[in-house]
Amino acid sequence: MAVDDPKKYKISFLGEFTDKSMEAEYLEDSLNLSAKITSYIALVFGFILGLFFLQSYISNAEYFLVLDVVLVRLFFILVSILVYITTKQIKSHRHLVYIITLYQASMVFTYLFTLKQIDSLNYFSVIGLIVITLAIYLLPNKIVLSQTVTVIFSILFFLYPVHKLEGLQDREFHRIIAYQIILILYCNINHCWNEINKRKIFAANKELLDLSAKDPLTGIYNRAKLDDEISRWISFSERYGNSISLILFDIDDFKGVNDKYGHLAGDNVIKKVAETINNAVRKTDIFARWGGDEFVLLLPNTDLMQALNMAERIKLCISNTSFEPDINISCSFGVATYEKNDTKESLLRKVDDLLLQAKANGKNRMAMYQEPLFQNRKAEKAFRENQERVLKIKEIITIDREGYHENN
Repeated sequence: MAVDDPKKYKISFLGEFTDKSMEAEYLEDSLNLSAKITSYIALVFGFILGLFFLQSYISNAEYFLVLDVVLVRLFFILVSILVYITTKQIKSHRHLVYIITLYQASMVFTYLFTLKQIDSLNYFSVIGLIVITLAIYLLPNKIVLSQTVTVIFSILFFLYPVHKLEGLQDREFHRIIAYQIILILYCNINHCWNEINKRKIFAANKELLDLSAKDPLTGIYNRAKLDDEISRWISFSERYGNSISLILFDIDDFKGVNDKYGHLAGDNVIKKVAETINNAVRKTDIFARWGGDEFVLLLPNTDLMQALNMAERIKLCISNTSFEPDINISCSFGVATYEKNDTKESLLRKVDDLLLQAKANGKNRMAMYQEPLFQNRKAEKAFRENQERVLKIKEIITIDREGYHENN
């Protein structure tokens, strides 16, 4: 797995990561918080409109009897309740964005439709415009969608309902437009600033987490991270039956490199080997430094033959790489696959034993794990004896058949 690219943490002026995968990761990470905020805001808005609904009934019975207004307010209250319920069960940020956008649109529709039913308006209608605008930006929607809803809302408000204001002068009309534009600009700046800061905090926390999982010399994963990944993939394999393979390898005669050229040169060799392998493996592979000059490659969804091919590929890459000082570097490999009833410790023990076997067989080679046919010598002896008895029975049957044919 490649080392993280710093460019993926770049944030646009709209308050979003320019890297789509990083933005998606951030949104999924903040999904629960965004859904919780949306659900409670919807509940509060629905409750507030319910209070207005009740106040209209008490203070103005004739206005309350306007059926269209009653229906549209009941519609918004119902929508608020549905948003409160559905956002608590949401599993995808994309679906949450759809719900928030539709809810923002329902706010606009409810308010404009209500104003349309009133013959004359006062300046409280303008306050309503401001309140709805602020409410739109309170919801954790994508900034572009909030901007779109707000601009459409403002244009529709200034095209028709605002002209019902009693005694409205042209100068006052233009001031209201100017104040609304200023409010929208403020909301956008505040929203983008908050989103940028939230993503900066997310990026900083992610970098700290990555640093805690990385080997300081090579920049690849360390042993602690590898242990976590092995446990995680073993759990996946037990649950879904995925194949997992492991490659453990080290640098042949590395002590001689340190003794002859010094430890700094040895460090450079380790870094060069790590860089070479890191460029050769797949993005889904987990590549880690095990300790000293030993490395481990965890291969998810990979069987034994595929793992052997990967080990051969790594061996070839190392042999074709130039090292400074000008020395020949080779590696020995232990290759094993996860078997039923294996644990993390038993799997690591297998590849460690295989690495020692590869070293003993002459180095610069691979040793792979093959499951033994017999669990112990006693079982093997019983199998051999049974095979001998089967052969003797076959011989007797053959002799009897030949004697039968001769007599007939």
